[in-house]
Amino acid sequence: MPDTTTNISAISAARILVVDDDSLSCRLLQQTLSHAGFEVRTVMDGEAALDLVRKNPPDLLVLDFEMPGLSGAEVCRKIRDDLESGIHELPIIMLTAHSSEADEILCWNAGANDFVSKPVSRSVLVARINIQLRLSALSSELIRQNEELSRWHEEREADLDAARHTQQVILPTEPPEFKGWKIHTVYTPIIQVGGDIFGWRPGADGSWMFWLADATGHGASAALFTTLAALLFSGNSANSDSPGVILERVNERFYSVFAGHSIMSACCLIVHPDGRVLFANAGHPPLLIKRVNGAIEAITERETMLGIHEHLKFTDACTTIESGETALLFTDGLHSLLDHNGRRMEESAVRSVFGNIHVSDRILDDLSNGIKAMSDGGPFLDDVAAISIQRCRG
Repeated sequence: MPDTTTNISAISAARILVVDDDSLSCRLLQQTLSHAGFEVRTVMDGEAALDLVRKNPPDLLVLDFEMPGLSGAEVCRKIRDDLESGIHELPIIMLTAHSSEADEILCWNAGANDFVSKPVSRSVLVARINIQLRLSALSSELIRQNEELSRWHEEREADLDAARHTQQVILPTEPPEFKGWKIHTVYTPIIQVGGDIFGWRPGADGSWMFWLADATGHGASAALFTTLAALLFSGNSANSDSPGVILERVNERFYSVFAGHSIMSACCLIVHPDGRVLFANAGHPPLLIKRVNGAIEAITERETMLGIHEHLKFTDACTTIESGETALLFTDGLHSLLDHNGRRMEESAVRSVFGNIHVSDRILDDLSNGIKAMSDGGPFLDDVAAISIQRCRG
């Protein structure tokens, strides 16, 4: 809430310039406005008023409409047209001896903020001045806030840009070379920086470990989460052939950082060259496997998300991927669309499309497009990340 005391004090001490070719009117207006607490200067012609306004702008101008030489209307127009010196927004109250509709229109067209009819009522003039000063103060405050908002936006964009570069560094750019297997990935954040992250590392026995995590939020904070996730999986996956053990290690380190104040879903898959796979899940969507006959098998074990407790246990699910079969790891952003009835899609949409598309080098594009075709045409509401792991035939 604004400090009204400060505003009232600033208004009462405002500098007013009175312009009137009648010396008696100038003296009376100066006495009236000085008594009301304003700092008042007077001039008696339009040229002098313009010169003074440009050199030392007042907070408000009280301007007689009818003057010899430059009229009040001409002075007002020149001020409104003077964009270079910054006086074009100066509050102007016009004084006019006429009160017809035509005169009112002349005042407004000249650019006056308000007008007061002569003979001038002192109380009315002071009230009108206070109104215009308050409006001017509010306008200045709005401009200041907009400038601050613009600076904040620029700083935020710079932070997001830095976060995006950070995330690009830790995201794998090329799939691993896994003989007899084809790996494809997709990552599409809804803003510059998303909360999804994935990676892999080779095992000593020729196997590959794949992991995928979904951190809370987006933007710079998500970049920190995902960077941490990448470091934790990289540093805690060595010397282990159990996805469950890897998740347990990652969870312990994750909990030690956030002490239960942040959580993250994740999954881990170890694939052996002969097709044997082990899978562990921490609150993440299931592992889907498209079998040779087209059926979709879901490895659905879904245990507690990372970060809830310091010591968690995860169970390894075991299966085999045969030649021509494909495994799919994905985040829930892949089905974060609204269907034709306006309801958010469920995981079943991914299973349905995955079962119907042809496995090719465009599998993840086809999967995404197939899910979009089931939607109301709107955008994804969350980050999309997925890894497909296909065992080649032969």
